[in-house]
Amino acid sequence: MKRKAFIAFFVAALALTSGGFLLFRGRSQAADHLDPPTRVDAAMMGTDHAADIADIFAWHRGTGASQTLVTVLMFAGPDAPVAGQRVSCDRNVLYGIHIDNTGDAVAEHNIRVRFGVDDRMNCFARFEGIPGRTTALVAPVESVRTVAGVSVFAGLRDDPFFFDLQGFRTTLMTGTLSFANDRDFFSRKNTSAIVVEVPMGPTLATGTTLRVWATSARAM
Repeated sequence: MKRKAFIAFFVAALALTSGGFLLFRGRSQAADHLDPPTRVDAAMMGTDHAADIADIFAWHRGTGASQTLVTVLMFAGPDAPVAGQRVSCDRNVLYGIHIDNTGDAVAEHNIRVRFGVDDRMNCFARFEGIPGRTTALVAPVESVRTVAGVSVFAGLRDDPFFFDLQGFRTTLMTGTLSFANDRDFFSRKNTSAIVVEVPMGPTLATGTTLRVWATSARAM
Protein backbone atom coordinates (compact mmCIF):
# COMPACT_ATOMS: atom_id res chain seq x y z
CA MET A 1 0.00 0.00 0.00
CA LYS A 2 1.42 3.34 -1.03
CA ARG A 3 1.58 6.03 1.60
CA LYS A 4 2.08 9.74 1.39
CA ALA A 5 3.94 11.29 4.30
CA PHE A 6 2.72 14.74 5.30
CA ILE A 7 4.88 15.80 8.22
CA ALA A 8 8.14 14.84 9.87
CA PHE A 9 8.77 17.01 12.91
CA PHE A 10 12.15 16.72 14.65
CA VAL A 11 11.90 18.33 18.02
CA ALA A 12 14.31 17.37 20.73
CA ALA A 13 17.26 15.46 22.04
CA LEU A 14 17.19 14.20 25.61
CA ALA A 15 20.54 13.98 27.33
CA LEU A 16 20.19 11.45 30.12
CA THR A 17 21.84 12.37 33.38
CA SER A 18 21.65 11.10 36.92
CA GLY A 19 19.82 14.24 37.97
CA GLY A 20 17.17 14.39 35.27
CA PHE A 21 17.19 15.45 31.64
CA LEU A 22 18.35 18.32 29.52
CA LEU A 23 16.28 19.45 26.56
CA PHE A 24 18.22 20.65 23.55
CA ARG A 25 16.64 22.43 20.63
CA GLY A 26 16.75 20.48 17.40
CA ARG A 27 16.07 21.55 13.83
CA SER A 28 12.65 21.13 12.29
CA GLN A 29 12.28 18.97 9.20
CA ALA A 30 8.87 20.57 8.59
CA ALA A 31 6.48 22.91 10.34
CA ASP A 32 3.74 21.87 12.72
CA HIS A 33 0.15 22.85 13.53
CA LEU A 34 -2.23 23.47 10.63
CA ASP A 35 0.46 23.03 7.99
CA PRO A 36 -0.30 20.09 5.65
CA PRO A 37 -0.91 21.31 2.08
CA THR A 38 -4.71 20.99 2.37
CA ARG A 39 -4.92 22.74 5.76
CA VAL A 40 -4.07 26.30 4.86
CA ASP A 41 -6.07 28.16 7.47
CA ALA A 42 -6.93 27.62 11.12
CA ALA A 43 -10.62 28.03 10.35
CA MET A 44 -10.57 25.35 7.65
CA MET A 45 -10.67 21.74 8.79
CA GLY A 46 -9.29 20.40 5.54
CA THR A 47 -9.23 16.86 4.25
CA ASP A 48 -6.10 16.02 6.21
CA HIS A 49 -7.29 17.01 9.65
CA ALA A 50 -6.42 13.58 11.07
CA ALA A 51 -2.93 13.57 9.51
CA ASP A 52 -2.01 17.01 10.87
CA ILE A 53 0.46 16.33 13.67
CA ALA A 54 1.34 19.12 16.07
CA ASP A 55 3.69 18.73 19.04
CA ILE A 56 5.86 15.78 20.03
CA PHE A 57 6.99 15.70 23.66
CA ALA A 58 9.50 13.35 25.28
CA TRP A 59 10.88 13.12 28.79
CA HIS A 60 12.02 10.50 31.25
CA ARG A 61 11.03 10.07 34.86
CA GLY A 62 12.21 7.99 37.77
CA THR A 63 15.73 6.73 38.39
CA GLY A 64 17.67 3.50 38.12
CA ALA A 65 15.71 0.39 37.27
CA SER A 66 12.39 2.23 37.53
CA GLN A 67 13.25 4.90 34.98
CA THR A 68 10.80 5.25 32.09
CA LEU A 69 10.60 7.20 28.83
CA VAL A 70 7.34 9.06 28.12
CA THR A 71 6.48 10.19 24.59
CA VAL A 72 3.38 12.19 23.63
CA LEU A 73 2.31 12.90 20.04
CA MET A 74 -0.41 15.52 19.48
CA PHE A 75 -2.45 15.58 16.27
CA ALA A 76 -5.79 16.52 14.65
CA GLY A 77 -6.36 19.81 16.41
CA PRO A 78 -7.07 22.41 17.51
CA ASP A 79 -10.83 21.95 17.92
CA ALA A 80 -13.24 23.91 20.08
CA PRO A 81 -14.85 21.54 22.61
CA VAL A 82 -18.35 20.35 21.72
CA ALA A 83 -20.66 17.73 23.19
CA GLY A 84 -19.87 14.22 21.98
CA GLN A 85 -16.43 15.15 20.61
CA ARG A 86 -14.19 12.14 19.99
CA VAL A 87 -10.56 11.47 19.19
CA SER A 88 -9.76 11.41 15.49
CA CYS A 89 -10.15 7.75 14.45
CA ASP A 90 -9.02 7.60 10.82
CA ARG A 91 -7.82 4.07 9.97
CA ASN A 92 -6.01 5.31 6.86
CA VAL A 93 -3.47 7.40 8.77
CA LEU A 94 -0.31 5.85 10.20
CA TYR A 95 1.36 7.73 13.07
CA GLY A 96 5.01 7.21 13.94
CA ILE A 97 7.10 8.05 17.00
CA HIS A 98 10.76 7.51 16.15
CA ILE A 99 13.62 7.14 18.64
CA ASP A 100 17.33 7.30 17.87
CA ASN A 101 19.63 6.28 20.73
CA THR A 102 22.93 5.89 18.87
CA GLY A 103 23.42 9.47 17.67
CA ASP A 104 23.26 8.76 13.93
CA ALA A 105 19.86 10.43 13.32
CA VAL A 106 18.46 7.06 12.21
CA ALA A 107 15.68 5.59 14.33
CA GLU A 108 16.46 2.36 16.16
CA HIS A 109 12.86 2.22 17.39
CA ASN A 110 9.75 3.05 15.39
CA ILE A 111 6.51 3.07 17.34
CA ARG A 112 3.62 2.92 14.87
CA VAL A 113 0.01 3.62 15.78
CA ARG A 114 -3.18 3.11 13.76
CA PHE A 115 -6.82 3.52 14.68
CA GLY A 116 -9.82 1.41 13.80
CA VAL A 117 -13.43 0.80 14.81
CA ASP A 118 -15.30 -2.37 15.68
CA ASP A 119 -18.80 -3.34 14.51
CA ARG A 120 -20.29 -1.12 17.22
CA MET A 121 -18.24 1.88 16.06
CA ASN A 122 -16.03 1.81 19.15
CA CYS A 123 -12.59 3.25 18.39
CA PHE A 124 -9.37 1.40 19.25
CA ALA A 125 -5.68 2.23 18.84
CA ARG A 126 -3.09 -0.39 17.87
CA PHE A 127 0.50 0.23 19.00
CA GLU A 128 3.34 -1.65 17.28
CA GLY A 129 7.12 -1.45 17.53
CA ILE A 130 7.16 -0.50 21.21
CA PRO A 131 10.74 -0.82 22.53
CA GLY A 132 11.16 -4.03 24.50
CA ARG A 133 7.96 -5.61 23.11
CA THR A 134 7.62 -8.13 20.29
CA THR A 135 3.82 -7.97 20.04
CA ALA A 136 1.36 -5.15 19.51
CA LEU A 137 -0.85 -3.58 22.15
CA VAL A 138 -4.46 -2.64 21.42
CA ALA A 139 -6.37 -0.24 23.67
CA PRO A 140 -9.78 1.45 23.46
CA VAL A 141 -9.48 5.21 23.12
CA GLU A 142 -9.75 7.29 26.27
CA SER A 143 -8.39 4.36 28.32
CA VAL A 144 -4.91 3.66 29.66
CA ARG A 145 -3.66 0.12 29.11
CA THR A 146 -0.63 -1.14 31.02
CA VAL A 147 1.12 -4.42 30.24
CA ALA A 148 4.50 -5.52 31.65
CA GLY A 149 5.50 -1.97 32.58
CA VAL A 150 4.42 -0.45 29.25
CA SER A 151 1.51 2.03 29.29
CA VAL A 152 -0.34 3.34 26.22
CA PHE A 153 -3.15 5.83 25.75
CA ALA A 154 -4.95 7.57 22.89
CA GLY A 155 -7.66 10.18 23.36
CA LEU A 156 -8.66 13.82 23.54
CA ARG A 157 -6.60 16.25 25.58
CA ASP A 158 -6.35 20.00 26.04
CA ASP A 159 -3.95 21.42 23.43
CA PRO A 160 -0.79 22.45 25.36
CA PHE A 161 0.63 24.62 22.58
CA PHE A 162 0.78 28.37 23.29
CA PHE A 163 0.80 30.77 20.36
CA ASP A 164 -0.65 34.17 19.47
CA LEU A 165 -1.93 33.42 15.96
CA GLN A 166 -3.66 36.79 15.67
CA GLY A 167 -0.43 38.59 16.53
CA PHE A 168 1.50 36.47 14.04
CA ARG A 169 -0.87 37.32 11.20
CA THR A 170 -0.93 41.01 12.09
CA THR A 171 2.87 41.05 12.22
CA LEU A 172 3.06 39.51 8.73
CA MET A 173 0.56 41.99 7.33
CA THR A 174 1.98 45.16 8.90
CA GLY A 175 5.65 44.37 9.40
CA THR A 176 5.29 45.53 13.01
CA LEU A 177 5.60 43.14 15.93
CA SER A 178 2.09 42.71 17.29
CA PHE A 179 2.33 39.79 19.68
CA ALA A 180 0.60 39.71 23.07
CA ASN A 181 1.93 37.31 25.69
CA ASP A 182 -1.55 36.81 27.17
CA ARG A 183 -3.29 35.96 23.88
CA ASP A 184 -3.31 32.23 23.13
CA PHE A 185 -5.12 30.91 20.06
CA PHE A 186 -4.91 27.33 21.38
CA SER A 187 -6.41 28.09 24.80
CA ARG A 188 -9.39 25.86 25.72
CA LYS A 189 -9.10 23.88 22.49
CA ASN A 190 -8.86 20.11 22.20
CA THR A 191 -6.44 17.95 20.29
CA SER A 192 -5.93 14.22 19.94
CA ALA A 193 -3.01 12.62 21.76
CA ILE A 194 -1.02 9.38 21.57
CA VAL A 195 0.94 8.58 24.73
CA VAL A 196 3.48 5.77 25.17
CA GLU A 197 5.46 5.14 28.37
CA VAL A 198 8.13 2.43 28.33
CA PRO A 199 10.85 1.28 30.76
CA MET A 200 14.27 2.58 29.82
CA GLY A 201 15.94 -0.77 30.51
CA PRO A 202 18.76 -2.04 28.29
CA THR A 203 16.78 -1.33 25.10
CA LEU A 204 16.82 2.46 25.40
CA ALA A 205 19.73 2.98 27.79
CA THR A 206 22.36 2.47 25.08
CA GLY A 207 24.25 5.72 24.63
CA THR A 208 23.65 8.98 26.47
CA THR A 209 21.24 10.82 24.14
CA LEU A 210 17.78 10.06 22.80
CA ARG A 211 16.49 11.89 19.73
CA VAL A 212 12.74 11.76 19.22
CA TRP A 213 10.64 12.85 16.25
CA ALA A 214 7.25 12.03 14.73
CA THR A 215 5.62 11.45 11.35
CA SER A 216 2.19 10.89 9.89
CA ALA A 217 1.30 9.23 6.60
CA ARG A 218 -1.97 8.71 4.77
CA ALA A 219 -2.71 5.65 2.64
CA MET A 220 -3.16 6.51 -1.03
